[in-house]
This record gives sequence, structure tokens and C-alpha cells, in this order.
Amino acid sequence: MHSQTDSRAAASRISIVTAQPRHAADQAEVFYQAVMQGAASHYDLAQRQQWASRVPRDAERWAARQHRFEVLVAERDGRCIAFCEYAPEWPLARIEMLYVYPGLTGQGIGTRLLEEAEQDLRRRKVRVVSLEASLMLSPGLARRGWESLGLEHVKRGGICLKRERFEKCLDE
Repeated sequence: MHSQTDSRAAASRISIVTAQPRHAADQAEVFYQAVMQGAASHYDLAQRQQWASRVPRDAERWAARQHRFEVLVAERDGRCIAFCEYAPEWPLARIEMLYVYPGLTGQGIGTRLLEEAEQDLRRRKVRVVSLEASLMLSPGLARRGWESLGLEHVKRGGICLKRERFEKCLDE
């Protein structure tokens, strides 16, 4: 059984860093496992398979994404355990991805990544940031000051996925 002290000690060993090519394979695995395992209580198997197929489990593809987006990684013992990918366009930025390895959720790792991204966007004078969130992420965003713009139903490969659109003003 883990105590709260153990959780805090584990959390203190986590650092937030800019993604490097060496993180790409871990990012692929975090994404895949977060979708296939972590989202199991909110989405059926067909939905999760369609979602997971969005980006192949190929380190080269994930390394290429590191050049298209700003990517922050939560790193523990040199390994990526969570990441946040965002496009910092001014004046409206967009969070592309925010994933935490299953079993590590609920420890504030995703929140730390999101806060670091928000700080970076504020430094860049971005006024508003948006994202489309899974049904598992939605309640936490609402508690952290993100405004819901409503549910969406996205169809991919004949499979319908629900998500919620959010926006947050950063100039407050």
C-alpha cells in the first residue's frame, strides 16, 4: 500500500523538460497506454482502437511531432511518463495532446504539464488557449478554470467519439 508520503516522494522525482528525440518512443507508449488502458472506463474498445490509431506507435513519427509542436515531458528516472503537446500561435494557442501513463494519473502530473504550458504561452503573450478533451479529462479542466464550449461528436473510421471543447483566457 502506498502512503501519501510515498506519492509525494515519487512526484518530487518528476521533472518537466522540453521533449527530446530520446523521449519519442516513450511518448508513443504513453499515448497508446493512456488511450487503451486509461480511457477504458469512458470509451469502448472500438472507440479506443480508433483513437489510438490516430498516431502510430512509431518513435520516428513522435520525434517528427516534436518539431511541429512545443512538447513538454514529465520525466522520471530519464523516462517520459507524461507529455503535453501544444501549438503556441498568437493570439489563440491550442493544446494538441495531454497524456499521462495509466497508473500515474491523479497525482497532479498532467496539471503540472498544463500549468507549465500555460506559463510558456503567457510569456509569448498568447491570450487564449483551447483544447478538445476526452470525457476523462473534462471534469478536471472545469475545476481548473477552463470554460466548456460544449460536447462534440467526432466520427473517425465510422466510429463516434465524444469529446468536450474548452477554452481558457490567459490574460487574467
